[in-house]
Amino acid sequence: MKKKILSLFLCLFSFIFLFSCSKKVDDRRTITIGIDCNYQPFNWTTGEDSDYTLPIDNDQGKFVDGYDIVMAKKIGNTLNANIVIRKIEWEALITNLVNKNVDLVIAGMTDTEERRKSIDFTDEYYRSEIVLVAKKDISSKYENTYLSSEKIKEEKLLENKIVESQISTVDDDVIAVLKDNFNCVHATAQETFTKVSADVKAGSAFAMTAELPVATAIVNSNKDLGIIHIDQNIFSEYSGELGVSIGVRKGDPLKDEVNKILASYSKEERDKDMLEATERSSKEVDNSKSDLERIFGKPEYVK
Repeated sequence: MKKKILSLFLCLFSFIFLFSCSKKVDDRRTITIGIDCNYQPFNWTTGEDSDYTLPIDNDQGKFVDGYDIVMAKKIGNTLNANIVIRKIEWEALITNLVNKNVDLVIAGMTDTEERRKSIDFTDEYYRSEIVLVAKKDISSKYENTYLSSEKIKEEKLLENKIVESQISTVDDDVIAVLKDNFNCVHATAQETFTKVSADVKAGSAFAMTAELPVATAIVNSNKDLGIIHIDQNIFSEYSGELGVSIGVRKGDPLKDEVNKILASYSKEERDKDMLEATERSSKEVDNSKSDLERIFGKPEYVK
């Protein structure tokens, strides 16, 4: 009888021990991250689970991949935190952060003075350049070179040409510089880069402005388009807005924790992770979408 009681006691103790261990794991800090999940190569939705993805909490059976997920995993691993990804439309990301529905926004967002009225930002986690995306027969003339202001004027490359981009982005804002300096036509911004790239492909726009990683993802998925590099001094007044940072609520100590992680994330590592994300995004094909939707699934970058 004593053996039975002892056995029962040991079983009960083991159960309590296992339960407490399980509870300890479940009680890990949870960090909820808002991402729009359709902005290659920073982030995009996929139906495939892999070492590169995280599940989307509010989109059952779907996962998100991309450079932003590399960053999210790095934060989770370093802080020993459970990372939850919430898919949120771009225009609603800041509102959801302020309202505490998410703890961080990692979505290729630029730290701007206007946004800082509502939220704080970490240090930059990636910095790129503004490029033009045009038809391949145009871009091929300028391969392996950065066009200076003088060269653009000499070639009359943009004179009276329609240039377009995504609404509410720095990519669209910089077209004002091109208009002032090279007399291009600043077209009404489109809702998504998908629509913008479709206009360039169809010829209703001569070129589009985009961040280099975004442009690379677009042209890798559409061989009719190519990239034209431009001397970044042309956009000097926007130089402070060409990096992307992580959005965090005002006064949240999480900002300092993330900045410590970023401080140990070298430029070489960042460039490598972005290159790999760009290569993966170029291979990603969602057969449920049209060809244009596959080119790009997202609105804004330096959003």
